[in-house]
Amino acid sequence: MRVPRALVAGFLALPPAAAWAEPVPVRAALDDDSGRAVIVGFAGKSPSAADEPEAEKPETAAGEPAARPAPPGPGQPTKLTPVRPAPSPQGILSPGTPPPLPPPPATVTANASSDDVNAVTLRFDWDEPVGAAVFRRAGFLWVAFDKPTAIDIEQLRQAGGNIIKGIEQMGTPRATVLRMATLAGINPSLRRDGLAWLFDFRKQPIEAVTPVTVKAQPESPVGARLFVPLPEPGTPIGVTDPEVGDNIVIVPVIPLGHGTRSEYIYPQVRFLPTSQGIVIQPRNDDIRVRTLRQGIEVSSGGEFHISEVTPEDKANRRRAAMKPLTRILSLERWKLKNIDAFRDRKYELVAAISQAKGNQRQAARLDLARFFFANGFHAEALAVLKEAARTRAEIEQDPEFRMLRGGAQYMLGRLPEAYNDFNHETLNVIDEAIFWRAIVRAAAGDMTDAVPDLARTGRIVLPYPKALKTPLGTVVIRTALEIGDLKQARHFLEILRLDKLTAAEKSQLDFEEGRVMELAGDFDAAAGNWEKVINGHHRPSRAKATVARMELLLKLNRMTPKEAIKDLEKLRFAWRGDEFEFTIFRRLGTLYLEEGLYRQGLDRLRKAATHYRTHEEAMQVTQQMSDTFIDLYLNDGADALAPVTAIALYDEFKELTPAGAQGDEMIRKLADRLVGVDLLDRAAMLLNSQVRFRLQGLEKARVGTQLALVHILDRKYKEALQVLDETAAPNMPEQLLTQRRHLRAKGLLGLDNREQTLAVLKGDKTLDGELLRNEVYWTSRDWSNAAQSLRRLIRYSQAKPGGALDEKQASHVLNYAIALTLSGNERALSRVRGEYGAAMEKSSLKDAFKLIATPTPVGLTDPAQVPNLVKEVENFQTFMAAYRERLKKQTLSDMVPSAAKPKGGKPGAEPEETKQPPAKGSETETPPAPAAAARP
Repeated sequence: MRVPRALVAGFLALPPAAAWAEPVPVRAALDDDSGRAVIVGFAGKSPSAADEPEAEKPETAAGEPAARPAPPGPGQPTKLTPVRPAPSPQGILSPGTPPPLPPPPATVTANASSDDVNAVTLRFDWDEPVGAAVFRRAGFLWVAFDKPTAIDIEQLRQAGGNIIKGIEQMGTPRATVLRMATLAGINPSLRRDGLAWLFDFRKQPIEAVTPVTVKAQPESPVGARLFVPLPEPGTPIGVTDPEVGDNIVIVPVIPLGHGTRSEYIYPQVRFLPTSQGIVIQPRNDDIRVRTLRQGIEVSSGGEFHISEVTPEDKANRRRAAMKPLTRILSLERWKLKNIDAFRDRKYELVAAISQAKGNQRQAARLDLARFFFANGFHAEALAVLKEAARTRAEIEQDPEFRMLRGGAQYMLGRLPEAYNDFNHETLNVIDEAIFWRAIVRAAAGDMTDAVPDLARTGRIVLPYPKALKTPLGTVVIRTALEIGDLKQARHFLEILRLDKLTAAEKSQLDFEEGRVMELAGDFDAAAGNWEKVINGHHRPSRAKATVARMELLLKLNRMTPKEAIKDLEKLRFAWRGDEFEFTIFRRLGTLYLEEGLYRQGLDRLRKAATHYRTHEEAMQVTQQMSDTFIDLYLNDGADALAPVTAIALYDEFKELTPAGAQGDEMIRKLADRLVGVDLLDRAAMLLNSQVRFRLQGLEKARVGTQLALVHILDRKYKEALQVLDETAAPNMPEQLLTQRRHLRAKGLLGLDNREQTLAVLKGDKTLDGELLRNEVYWTSRDWSNAAQSLRRLIRYSQAKPGGALDEKQASHVLNYAIALTLSGNERALSRVRGEYGAAMEKSSLKDAFKLIATPTPVGLTDPAQVPNLVKEVENFQTFMAAYRERLKKQTLSDMVPSAAKPKGGKPGAEPEETKQPPAKGSETETPPAPAAAARP
C-alpha cells in the first residue's frame, strides 16, 4: 500500500487533448470533453483470428476475459538486421520511415554495473513529464515514450555492451519507440529520478510491479467498452510490428510499474502483457482507443462484441454480492434520533468513565469515543482516543481502536494519519477497513485506484449514522463519476436522499446529480440543477456549480468567454484558498489569453503559480506563461498591441524573458518596434540592459552599435560615444567597423568636434562617410569643400549629365549649386547649368534651382543675398536624415549588421573598389576623447 497524495480537487483542470501519432492510417482523431481523447481506427485490415498461428487459447467469457500468465522470458532473440544498405542516424529503420525526428529533448546515458558484467543502466532524461511503456514481443524488447526524440542508436548500442545486441528506432514522428534485442533472460527494471526514466538491465523476469486490470463495461452509458482504470495515461502510439506484421497501439503511462501482468483476450481486441504501460492489439477494423483523465477506453466504431455473462458467472456474482461484508464498527446504537438529547447522553457516558474501575474505564472511554464519532463530533472522539492510548499503549493494536481513530482523522481532513491507522496488518482482510482505505485514497486524489474497492465495499456505509453516511457516500458518488459509472452514482444518490438532509447536504447531492445528468447527456437538466445549487446557501457547492455550469455552457456555445470571465471573477473573490482557487486562477488566465487580454491573463496565471508554488501543476502554469510571452515577443503576437501597451506588458512580466539567445532576440525585436514609433528612451533602456548584463564579445559590439544609433537619433551624442567605447571588441567584421566609425563621427559632430570628425572619416569613401563629411563642411560654412563633397555625392548617386534625375539626385544637384554660389565659383556653376539644367527643369526643385543657378548679370541678386533667398527652398540631406529614411523601410536590427562576417553588399556603402581601410580614430584605434561641448 502507498501513502496517498495531498488532497486535490482538480475537477477544473482538464488535461489537454492528446494528439494521435501513427505510422499507419487511422480513421479519425478527435477531442473528448472529459479529457484527452484519441480515437484510433486502423484503416488497414488487422490479422484476424483465422490468420494467426494455431495455438491453444484460453476461453473468454462474461465481459471478463480468461487471463493467462505472461509468456516466459525469451530465448536468444533474433538479430536485428538492417533493411537499408546503411543505417540511418536513427538506427535501423523500416522502409517508408517518416522524416527525421525533431531535435532531441532527451539525453540518454548508459552506465555499466561494477558488480555484474551482465548489467547496465540506461538513463533517459526529459525536461517534462513523459509516459513510458515496456514489453516483450516476438523475442524483442520494446521501449516507448510518448514524446519524440532522436536517439543516437550507435552510441546507445555501444554503451549497452554485450547486454544489448541490436537496437532500432521505429519511425514514429510524435513519439519515441525503440526495439531491442538483448541477451537471453536480460530484462529491465524501471525506476524514476525526477523527470528521468532509468532502466536497469540484468538477468531478471519482466512483469508489472503494480498490475492493472481490464474492466468490461457492456452497459456503459457511452456504449460497450473495455476500460483500464489507470491515472495519467499518455498519448496512444500506433506502430506496425515488423516481426509479426500486425498493428499495435502502445499507451505509455507515467505511474511507475503500472502494467498488465496477464494477457486479456477478447473477440476483437487483445491486451498484451507489459511491465509498464498498456499495449493493445486490434483484431479487426474500427477499434478505437481513447485516453481519458482516469484511464484508457477501448471501443469499436461498429458493434463491440463483449460476451454475455454465463448463468454460472451470474450466480457466482449474486452469491458474492449477497455475502456479508466483514465489519468491525457497530455504530447503529450510538446514533441519536434527536440531537437535543446529545448533552444528556454525553453526561451519562462521562459519568460512566468516572465511576468505572480498572479495565472497565477503558471500555467506558471507547463507548464515549463511539458516541462522539457516530454523531459527527470527531475532534472530541480523537481526544478521548488519545487519552485511552496514553493510559494503555497496547490499545493501539486493537482493530476497533484503529478504525475509530482513523475514521476521526479522516473526517478532520488528516489523510496521511488516517491512512496510517487503516493500513495495519490486523485490518488487511476486513472489508470495512478496505473501504476506509479506499475512501482516503479517493479523497487524496487517487480515485482510479480507489474505484474497485469502493465499488465492492461501498454498501458498508448503509447502516452508518447520517453524520458519516452522507459525506462518505458523496465520495463514493464522485469516484463512480470519475470512471463514468452512472449506475453506481445514481444508486448512492437514491440511498443518501432517504435520510433527512440539511440544506448544505442537499446542495452537495444536487451538484453531484447535475454531474450525473451531464454525463448522461441531459445538459439542460444538468444546467438547471446547478442553477438551483447556485441559488442555495452552501458556499462550496455554489462555487463548484458555478464553474461546472460555466464549462457546460461554454461547451454548448450558450455562453461567451467574456461572460464566463465575469462569472469567474466574481467567484474568485467569493472563494479563497485551496485547490479550487488555484484552478479558478488558471482557468481565468486561459480565458483571458484566448480573448487577447494578455495582461489580465498573465496576471491571473502568475497568481496561480506564485500563491501555490508547491502545487504539482504550478510548473505547467509557469510554462503556459512563458509560452504566451514568447509568442507575443518572438512570434510577433504583440504586433496587434499598441506600442505603449506592448512595452508596459513587457515591463510588468519581464521575468518571463527566456535566458540566452532567445531572450536577446526578444529584446531586440521589442527595441525595433519602439524605435519604429520614436519611443527612443524606452528602446535605449532595453538595449542598455542587454549590453550591460546579457552579452559579451561581438554580439555585445553589435547591440552596442544599435544602442549608439538610438542615442544619436535621440541627440544624446555623449552617451553614444560612451557606448561605442564600452562595447568595442577585437576582430569585428569590416561592415560593423565602418558603421561604428560613422556613428562615432556623428557623435563627435553632434558635440561640435569637427576636426576630430574629419580625422575619423579620413580615407572613408563610403556614401555615409561622404554625407557626414559634407555635413561638417556645410555646418561650418566651408562652401568650397562642401561643393567638392556634394559633387562626389552626385557621382555616388549615379546622376548622369543630361540624364533624368530622381528626387534625391535633384536634391544633391540643388545643394551643389548652392555651395558653388556661396563659394563664388561661377565657372563651376555654369557647368552645372549646362549638365543638369534641362533635367532640373523637369523636377519639383526647378524654381529653387533657377533662382540659385541663374547667372549674376541676368539674375535677381548677388551671392551675398543667397542665404536669405534660399532659406525656404534649401533641401540639404544630412547623414541622420538618411538614417531616418532607412528606418522607415528597415528595423533597427536590420540596419546594424550581424556579428558574423557579412556576405554581399553593405547598406549605404560604395562598391568594393571605392572602400579604404579604416582611418585613424576609427574602431581599430582608440579615438581621441571628444572635447566638451554644448549639445546642438
